[in-house]
Amino acid sequence: MQQTSIDSVNHVGIAVRDLAEATRIFEAMGFQLTPYSPHSGAFKPGEPVRPLDSGNRCLMFGSTYLEILASERADKPAARIEAFLARHQGAHIVCFNAASLAGIDERFARVGLKTSGVIPLQREIDTPDGVRTAKFERVQFAPEDSPEGYVQVARHLTPQYIYQPRYAAHPNGCDGLVDTIVVADDLAHFVQKYAHYLDAQAVLDDGAWRFDFPLIGRLTLIAARDARRRLPGTLMPPIPCVAAVSFRVPDLAAQRARLVAAGFTVREAGVRLLVPAEEAAGLIVLFES
Repeated sequence: MQQTSIDSVNHVGIAVRDLAEATRIFEAMGFQLTPYSPHSGAFKPGEPVRPLDSGNRCLMFGSTYLEILASERADKPAARIEAFLARHQGAHIVCFNAASLAGIDERFARVGLKTSGVIPLQREIDTPDGVRTAKFERVQFAPEDSPEGYVQVARHLTPQYIYQPRYAAHPNGCDGLVDTIVVADDLAHFVQKYAHYLDAQAVLDDGAWRFDFPLIGRLTLIAARDARRRLPGTLMPPIPCVAAVSFRVPDLAAQRARLVAAGFTVREAGVRLLVPAEEAAGLIVLFES
């Protein structure tokens, strides 16, 4: 029997206009980024893998990461990146993790959810032994059902190339991307939708709905009317949206000092620190202990 469970948010992807500037921002927050890696992929099952005219640099952790995507060349912008940026700069991708994409796709079909089917993706990765091709499989949820972003499930076929320990050591001590925050215009609908996607039930926590994953982290859904209170003093992307991520650091006081010294505006969002989206390439960045 195929496995049908999703165990984590594998990564969140943000689209940026200027990859060098985004790199500078996240390095100033105390992150190490991977070298640039170009993308290749297919958009339908059975199609050949081809260059996608985009690439990324990533903030890597033990089993999660933040992907920063940009067009490879300014004079030849990637259609997908341009489509993201036409809506806003910031987070557009939530990619869940699963051990069996065939099982996920079969489960979705049984409950009437439309998907892309299982399609391939790959990118070239620098390793200590030279450049290697990291390969993935992915299932994309129907875009018309996910106005908040490009929502998908992935399976790493070559995880040893992606999760290299040398890139997971960050000057700020961060060891994980532990929360992904979606702002919904119809919260009840989004809770029901993600319960179907994840085959799990959310927990109500102070007006927000939280899905806790068995491997690491959580997905949090909040209502648009509560967004300003929960995420104060920051630019908000068009709603519904993937608004924010939260990173876990060992010492919040030290991270606050680092951020202030680097010139960031630091606000408090409950017990977490917040860097506003306009100072973080369109993504609201939170830090928690």
